[in-house]
Amino acid sequence: MGQVQGGVPPGRLPGVAGELEVAAAQADAAQEQKVSWLELFFDLVFVVAFDQLARRLGSAPTFESVAEFTLLFAAVWWAWSGNTVYAARYGNAGRLYRWGTLGELILVAMVALTLRGDLGDIAGFFALAFGANRAVQAALHLWVGRQSPELRGFARRLGWATGLSALVWAGSVLLPWGGQGQLVAWTLALLLEIFTPILARDVGRAALPHAGHLPERVGLLQIIALGEIVTQVVGGARQQRLSAVTLLPALCAILLAVSLWRLYFDQARTLPLLGAHLQGRVDTMLAWFYGHFPFTLSVVMLSVGVGQSLGSGSARQAAVLQQFVAWPLAGALATLAFLRWTTLRLMGRRTDRSLWALLVGAVLAGLLGPTDLDPLRLHALAAALTITVAVLVATDASTRRLGQIEQRVTARLAEDPEP
Repeated sequence: MGQVQGGVPPGRLPGVAGELEVAAAQADAAQEQKVSWLELFFDLVFVVAFDQLARRLGSAPTFESVAEFTLLFAAVWWAWSGNTVYAARYGNAGRLYRWGTLGELILVAMVALTLRGDLGDIAGFFALAFGANRAVQAALHLWVGRQSPELRGFARRLGWATGLSALVWAGSVLLPWGGQGQLVAWTLALLLEIFTPILARDVGRAALPHAGHLPERVGLLQIIALGEIVTQVVGGARQQRLSAVTLLPALCAILLAVSLWRLYFDQARTLPLLGAHLQGRVDTMLAWFYGHFPFTLSVVMLSVGVGQSLGSGSARQAAVLQQFVAWPLAGALATLAFLRWTTLRLMGRRTDRSLWALLVGAVLAGLLGPTDLDPLRLHALAAALTITVAVLVATDASTRRLGQIEQRVTARLAEDPEP
C-alpha cells in the first residue's frame, strides 16, 4: 500500500480543483485504515512510560538531568515510532503484526518498569528490555522484505539497521552501567535507526505511510503527552492545602494544556503525508514526522515544570522549576512553528500570520525564564501567552484555508478511490 502512482512533478501542491483530480487517482492512499484496539492498548502503555520519565526528571529537576532524560525519552519515543510507522506502512490487520505488537507492548511495559532509580542501577535492565523491543521490530521488517519483492529494498534496510541497533543495546550491558561508554553506545544505536529511513527515502516511496492512519496515531500520542500535564498538576497540587490560592495556578496550567491541544490540532496535519503520496515529497513527510519528537519531549518536560512548581518549597527550587516551564513552552511553540512551516512549504508559501505568532510566542515564553515569578504569576503568564497564540492561529484565514484543502482532498479520496 502507499505506492506512489501518477506523474505529478515535485513542487507545490496544485490548486484545490487540481488536487482533487490528482487525489482521485491515488487508490492506495484512499483505503481506509482505522486504528485498532490493539494499537490503542499499545499507545496507552506510553501513558505509564511518560509518567515514569516525568517523575524521574521531577525528582531531580536539574539541568544535568535533562540530557539523561532526553536520551531515555528518545528511546521510548522511538519504540512508539517504530510500531506506529510499521502499521501505517504495511497495515495493522495481519496476524504477524498483531503478535509482534503484543510482544513490543510487553517489552515497552518492561522498559517503563526500569525507568526508576539511579541510572547506574537500572541501565542494564533498560538496555535489555529496549534491545529486545528493537529485535522484534527488526524481525517484522525482515519478514516484510522476505514476503514482498516490491518492498524488499526498503524493508530489509530498516530490518538490518534495527537488528544491528538491537545488538548494540544488548551488548551495552557489558559496559559499566550508566557510564559514558554505555550512553554513547545507546546514542549511536538510536542515530543509526533514525537516519536509516532518511538515507533510504528513495526506495521508501514504495511504502509510504497511510495518509489517515499515521496522523491519527501521532495525534493520539500528543493527547497522551498533554494529559501528563494534568497528571503532574494534580500531583503537585496535592502537596498543598486546597484553597483558591492553590487552585488558581493549577487552573492556569490546565488552560495552558488545553491551549497547546488547540494549537496542535489546528494544524493541517495530513497535508505533509498527502504531499508524499501525490508528489513523492518524502523529505517533507519525514521532517513533519520527526518534528513531533521535540514537541512531545517539550510537553512532557513542561508537565514536570508546572506540576512540581505547585509544590516547590525553597526559592532556589522554584527558580529552577521556572526554567522547566519557560523553555519547554518555548520549545513546544517553536516546534509547532516548524510543523506549520513544513505545511506552508508544501503549498509553495513561506510564512503566514500563524507562523509568526508561534515564533513570537516561543521568544516570549523563553523570556519568562530569567524573570522572578511566583507559581501563580508564572502559570498565569504562560497560559495567557499560549491562549493568545491559539486565538491568533484559530482566527487566521490561512488556517481555515489549509484545513479546507485537507478535508476536501481526504473526502474525495474516500469517495472516489478508483483512478
